Amino acid sequence: MYTIKLADGTILDNLELNGNNFVSDEIIDGDVFEGNLGTVTITDGDGESVEYHDMVLVQNVTVNGKSWFILAEMTHEQKLVRDIKAAIATGEANMTDVQLALAEIYEMLV
Repeated sequence: MYTIKLADGTILDNLELNGNNFVSDEIIDGDVFEGNLGTVTITDGDGESVEYHDMVLVQNVTVNGKSWFILAEMTHEQKLVRDIKAAIATGEANMTDVQLALAEIYEMLV
């Protein structure tokens, strides 16, 4: 069985691993993952833990009353898009119109 500790300390436990899907007998609402994947610790049945940073929720579905979800580390491109969006949102003064246009084009390509 696996245990996942999310950034805010939320613990998801008694998880099975099926391929790259974590399976929970309890339904897990997708909201629990939002803004909560900055630091994720996954512990396997042997008690070995691995800490991950900047993860994303790839999928969270319910099948036969169980939650099946996939977490993955952000790709370099996803991190760039996140950082560009953050810079735009904060109204960073040194971003030119050309930089903003390039950021929008890059986002469309990804």
